[in-house]
Amino acid sequence: MKATIRSVAKLAGVAPSTVSHYLNQTAPLSAATAKSVAEAIAALNYRVNLGARNLRLRKTNSIGVVIPNITSPFFGEIAAIMENTLWERGFQTLLCISERSPERELSQVANLVSRQVDGILLVYCSQKSRIADTLQQISVPIVFVDRRVPDQYSVSTDNFLGGRLAARHLAGLGHRVIGLLCGEPSVQNVAERIQGFQLELQSFGLEIPEAYKAKGRQDLQLGLRITDLLQLEPRPTAIFATNDIVAIGAWRKLVESGFRIPRDISIMGFDDIAISRFLVPPLTTVAQPCREIGAKAVELLVDLVQADETAKPAEKNVILAPTLKIRGSTAALKKGGIDGRAIDGRLPQRINSVSQPKSSRPTTKGASRRPLKS
Repeated sequence: MKATIRSVAKLAGVAPSTVSHYLNQTAPLSAATAKSVAEAIAALNYRVNLGARNLRLRKTNSIGVVIPNITSPFFGEIAAIMENTLWERGFQTLLCISERSPERELSQVANLVSRQVDGILLVYCSQKSRIADTLQQISVPIVFVDRRVPDQYSVSTDNFLGGRLAARHLAGLGHRVIGLLCGEPSVQNVAERIQGFQLELQSFGLEIPEAYKAKGRQDLQLGLRITDLLQLEPRPTAIFATNDIVAIGAWRKLVESGFRIPRDISIMGFDDIAISRFLVPPLTTVAQPCREIGAKAVELLVDLVQADETAKPAEKNVILAPTLKIRGSTAALKKGGIDGRAIDGRLPQRINSVSQPKSSRPTTKGASRRPLKS
């Protein structure tokens, strides 16, 4: 016979309302009473009817998480951090993989809403995402993760600053001919990394000609296209990849081609995924604060779920600072670079103290490379 609240109450020697208070934590109980109820629940193998309780409370204690793909170490780590944090806060996670498809992403969000999740954490697939256009029809709070949407709640990294940190590091090592392995500029955070990188190089009197930019989807295959850059003359002495996976793809091709890292060529990435620390030598990279991003996104969403219209969080766009992780894959050019000019005196002592420029976008002035200002 199936156990009920009444049968649990009878075995525990309490009223059914006391069992209800215990299950829903709606009233304080003495330690002895709580123990009696817990023992009765275990003895009768009682299971709460979540559907009925959710209908009554209008809460499911479940959160939807949508990410572009699960094979990316970065998205996998972010998803794991958010799931663990949600579990600690008493929420179950429903995970969806959009596979970078705007149509699939839209369908998944609609499905999560129909399942009455309390909120959604979303890493949208690209600038082609249609979620922003349908927000008014979505009845649950959404927090955008890693990528911002104007006037919506989001948690992301300062990718523009991250690009500047990377450029300053490579220019500071004396590199003057730099290749760029860049993801799709249609993705906002990638575009910001490229913009920051190019603007910082301009402060050193440098520009990257279009021929020195290999563009495509941010995956291992894009990294293999470093062969296109190695055929140029002059050959790049350093490579910046807009994420670590791309850098690892390039790393493999460099090793296969007989290049020694960093003696023959320097390379650095972006994200600081775990495997980047185990390469030989370890990969220099710009680290995103993954744990802080995931935890802050959950905190923001839970606040939205629990708040009424007059008590919503005031801060909508939370932007966290990246950090430069200097490891063994980058090194200084001998004699200060290909033009022989030393630049050490132009650099601050702390790389991470880059100040924000007045203009957030670089200006393109052609494909020619300007000499370093003396």
